[in-house]
Parts: sequence; structure tokens; C-alpha cells
Amino acid sequence: MHSDQYSTMPCLREHMRSWKNTAVIVVILLQFMLILPASATITAKTSWHETITKGDTVTLVGTGSTNGTGAIWVIGRNYFDIKTVNPDKKGNFSFVVKPDETRKYSSGQYAVLIVDPGQNGAIEIEPLVWEEGIKISDRGKIVTDIGTEEALRAVVTPEVNAILNATVRPGVDDIITPYYFYVEEPVVHFNAIAGTGAQSRLPNQTTGEKIVVTGTTNMGVENQLRVEIRDQTSNALITSGNVPVVDGTILNRWAYELAAPGLQKGDYFITAGSLKGSPTGTGTALLTIAGQNPPPIPETGAARGLDSGFDIFIPLLISLGALAIIGVIIMVSIKK
Repeated sequence: MHSDQYSTMPCLREHMRSWKNTAVIVVILLQFMLILPASATITAKTSWHETITKGDTVTLVGTGSTNGTGAIWVIGRNYFDIKTVNPDKKGNFSFVVKPDETRKYSSGQYAVLIVDPGQNGAIEIEPLVWEEGIKISDRGKIVTDIGTEEALRAVVTPEVNAILNATVRPGVDDIITPYYFYVEEPVVHFNAIAGTGAQSRLPNQTTGEKIVVTGTTNMGVENQLRVEIRDQTSNALITSGNVPVVDGTILNRWAYELAAPGLQKGDYFITAGSLKGSPTGTGTALLTIAGQNPPPIPETGAARGLDSGFDIFIPLLISLGALAIIGVIIMVSIKK
């Protein structure tokens, strides 16, 4: 009996190994079965580096949305909005947020949620916007509450996580993909500037010469800036012009050039701001135009110091020599 038990142990161990291998394979298969179908991905063309400047245009470009009509939720500080998107046959779509809408945004973190209906083509997770707050429902049943629109703060990660948690409920195959960005007020900066606030000052320049003023901004490249130069005392407009915003590495760039002869001697202030009229999107700097340096005074004998004696002595010698020659001529004439 003992021999039979010992003789069967290798077989049992072999069966155990086989069972473990089978279990591993089953687990792997289950993992593959639980993988969700591919969802839509999105790229946002923002003002600069995942940041939206209030009043700018934002374009969302999506791919891979092959399950039918999707939804876009925008959540941010004191803001909540819902839109639908209709992808083409290849699953591509685009969505434009216009300046009139981005002006409503407040500074802080925002999230764009791309809601893909999943393989069944139906969206289960939807928002219900009521006066008492924004409810998140699963096929009409309220599953979470993210509060009122006015209560949404500068960081919306908790609200987004609450919405994402709803997608793991039984029977839900919606795929919600968040994209985070930040909203800022428009700002214009000047380069090579000293001081702050009303005392910000550009390096002095000279009348009669070309004037170049450069700077940076967080506004998008679809914008133009209005540059004005005014007399500091009278506030009279001296000159102005519109300049484009150019793509930059860290911030976008702008430059204003006034050809020679530039400006007359005096003190001026320069403003550069958005054509959209946002009061926060204007930078100001002081500029002093100095007069041209007077031409150098030609050197004279007196100015050259020790050389002046030689300059006077040489003509005197020539004059005395001429007189001596005349005297000799006169004496020779008398003797004759």
C-alpha cells in the first residue's frame, strides 16, 4: 500500500503541474477577454503646450472612434458642457471650441472627456444636469453626484475620477478617455525689460535709428497683437500696427519694427495687446528715445597740446626766410 502511494506521487505531481499550467493559460485568456476594445484617442491643438488662453480657438482632433456617435464632456472651474461628435467611416472626427466659449472658461485645470459608446454602440454613462447639481447616471440610474457647476474648483481630478469609476459597473462598455489641460488669462510680455508694473522700461534707443521691440505671449498663433506707441506726457498716439503671434519653443513670440528714422527724442510708452480687447491681455513698457550724439569737434593746434608750438614756429620760419631773401635782393640792387 505504501509502495502504491509512493508510486502514484509522481503522477500526482505531474497532474498538479499540468493543472497549474492550464490555470495560467486560463488566467491569461481571461485577461485577454477582459481587455476593452480600442477606444477613440484625441489630440488637442491648444494655444501652447497643453494650455488654453481665454478667448483662443481650440481644436480637438480624434481618431479610432469606430463605435458610432460619441460625446465630449468639458469639465472645469465653474464650467460643465456636453457635446456630441459624429465620426466618419474611418473613426476620425474633429471638434472646435470657439473663442466665444473659451472666454467663459476660468483659470485652472480643465478636462475633456471623450465618451466612446463601446461595441454595443450605446452610451450607458450620461450626465443629468439639474439645478441642485450634476448627477452621473448608468442607463438612467443615478450612480454618483459631482456637485453643482458653481462648486467645481480649479482642480477637477476628483470629479473626473468619479465619472471614470462609473465605467466599471456591470453591463457598461462605455470607454471614457480624459484629456487634461490648463486655462490661463491672456498675457503679453516684453523682452529685455527692466522693472515691473508701471515702471517696466525698455533699453533706451536713439532717434534717427530703426526701432525693434520684441516679446512673448501665451496666446495662440491664430492671434494678432495691436502695438501702439504713445507720448508719455500727452498720451497722443504716435504710431501703431498689428503684428502676428509666431510659434515659440516655450512661449509664443511677437515682434514690432519701426523703420528709420524711428522716433523723435522724448519719452514714450508702448502697449501690446490682444485685438480681442481682453483687458488682461495687454503689456505696457516705457521707452526713452535719446538725441543723437553731437559730431566730434575737429582737432586744432591748441587742442593738440605740445604740437601747437611746432605748428606756429614753422610758418614763422618761412616768413622770416622770405623776408631775408627780399632783403638780400634789395641790397644787391642798391650796390649796382
